[in-house]
Amino acid sequence: MRTILPAKFLRNAPKDAPAVRIGLVSAGVGYGLFAARNLTKDEFIFHEAPLMTALFNEKFSADASLMHSQHQAYKAALADGGQDVVTLAFPLLAARNGFPPASWRDAEPIFSAESAEPDVTGSMKRFFGKNLVHGRFTGSTITKEEYETYVAGVREMLIARPTEEDRQKACLDFFKHYAFQVKRTATVPATSNIPHLPSPPPPVPVPISPTTTAATTNTLTPVSTTATQPPAKTNSDACIYLLGSLINHCCTHPQSSSAYVTRKRVERGPNCEWRIGASGLAHFVKPKHICVQAKRDIKEGEQLTWDYGKREKGFVCECATCRDTFMGYYCGVL
Repeated sequence: MRTILPAKFLRNAPKDAPAVRIGLVSAGVGYGLFAARNLTKDEFIFHEAPLMTALFNEKFSADASLMHSQHQAYKAALADGGQDVVTLAFPLLAARNGFPPASWRDAEPIFSAESAEPDVTGSMKRFFGKNLVHGRFTGSTITKEEYETYVAGVREMLIARPTEEDRQKACLDFFKHYAFQVKRTATVPATSNIPHLPSPPPPVPVPISPTTTAATTNTLTPVSTTATQPPAKTNSDACIYLLGSLINHCCTHPQSSSAYVTRKRVERGPNCEWRIGASGLAHFVKPKHICVQAKRDIKEGEQLTWDYGKREKGFVCECATCRDTFMGYYCGVL
């Protein structure tokens, strides 16, 4: 029997108040999200709908159906009218798909916009807060010098004429590092029923291999293929969020380690956590939507971080926790 809690016990949705702004952590790390006001422990900061939804597998192996769905999800996000903000938010993925970084002149108005202009056609699609349900995006702290230094490195990764294989490999790498696993709560849908994916074209007698079709222009036309149905065992989606996926990793303090000695007696470790879909007392979170919650008090201007939970062997970490050790770069010595 399901227990219905009284309304007084249910948590409130995030305030429709300034929540986050975007900043540049470093040329190596890229963007990050920063608190736009003082936040209190356990406060919900923002609630956001997904930007891209694709198939998921634990190891993100180079499966044809998986790679196709990821590439389709990216093209759908671009074709939805949000090409400017999507390529600006994820410039390395854009470069590997043949899109050069935007100039500062084009980027600055998108970074600094604190709301969509109601009288300007398409302004919502060029707005970093376009998928927010609760909480407000409040612009950027990025300077022209910081941005141009950052995109100089991105331009080195630009592929002028990417093949279909190049594009799909770029999307595979991107989803591996930026996507969230989202459990499905109902029957596994066909790819055409997954939100933010375009409807696939009718099947053709002979499937087109995704690794043999070369693309010489940045077309947003879906690729014809019959490999659109997810494997029967698939019970999760991989979701990308325009703001949520920009929150950087921070290592959790090891409970006991002779290698870990802090230089300063300051509070370190991730300051946020996330939940996707309604859970616990957060009844307001919609399916596939992400809600970001403060684990402790966060001061205005402090970077929002959480622990990604996985480490790659030899990974050199630049998070605040690792920088605060005498040995430095904790992940790199695991």
